[in-house]
Formats: sequence, structure tokens, C-alpha cells
Amino acid sequence: MDIRIEARNLTMLPEWEGKIDEELCKMDCHYPGLLHHFRLTLIGTRHHKLGAFEIHITGTVPEKTIVVKEKGELVLPLIVEAFDVLDSELREHNRLRQQVARVEPGPSRGFITHIFPEENYGLILSAEGREVYFHKNAVKDMKFERLNIGDCVEFGEEAGDKGPQATWVRRR
Repeated sequence: MDIRIEARNLTMLPEWEGKIDEELCKMDCHYPGLLHHFRLTLIGTRHHKLGAFEIHITGTVPEKTIVVKEKGELVLPLIVEAFDVLDSELREHNRLRQQVARVEPGPSRGFITHIFPEENYGLILSAEGREVYFHKNAVKDMKFERLNIGDCVEFGEEAGDKGPQATWVRRR
């Protein structure tokens, strides 16, 4: 990795350099070989309202350049904050690069086993034999009141606080 660290309008203190090296080692451990070029510029400013220091990080990864700019009053916390942002950007880039994008499953199917109109919810028995909760607001393309026990439905599912729940329900 090509690394360049510089300071403008201030003298780089050894503890700042040590913290930058420590954070760079973490990045290299979490994302080995991902960063090809790294440039960090620490700038002393006179903007008392914006913070006395700025940090600019530019990192080159395959097919992208990541730029982080942060401002603050204290240098060490500013370094940590900037590297946290860089870590987040690298994590997202790595996820997209490895095509670990979240794939939504197709709709599930089942039939309605219980309806509680006074409480605005019902239960679906899925094709796999699981009981899935649904709320009145999840019903699409028709009114909740028109659903009947035994109706075949398609639904989207997610994990709820008390078990599986339908994010949407549509009669088939």
C-alpha cells in the first residue's frame, strides 16, 4: 500500500502518528490488500466555530476512491472518528464487491387460520406449517374485513418480536 501522511499548519506529534499507524494496521487487518493508496492530511485551521482541526483521508480501492473529511477540536478523537467513517465505507464497498447483497426471498404461501377483527390481526398457516402473524395494515389490494378463514394468501415475511410476521398479505 502506498501511504502518505502529512500535516499542514501544525507540527505532527508522535502520539498522533502512533494513533494513525494503529488505525491503519486495523484497516489492513480487517481489509487485507483492499486499500491500494492511502493519503491522510491533518490540517490546523483557524475556524473556531468549525473546529480547530480538519482531517482529510483519501483511500483508493478497486474501482473507487473513498474520501473522508472530518472537523473537530481534538486531534486524537478526530483521527478515530475519521477512521471509523473510513471503516464503514470500506465495509460497504467490500460487501458490494463480493456481491453479498441482501437477496429478498420470494413470497410465501399459506392460508388464513384465525382472524381477530376487533384486534386488527390474524394468523396464517404457511405452506411449511409455521404460524405467521399479520396485522390489518399488512393487507394489500383489499380490505382486511373481506378476508375469511381458509383464504389462500401470499405474504412477505420477517422475524418479529414474538415470532414470524407478515410484512404484506395478498389474497391469491
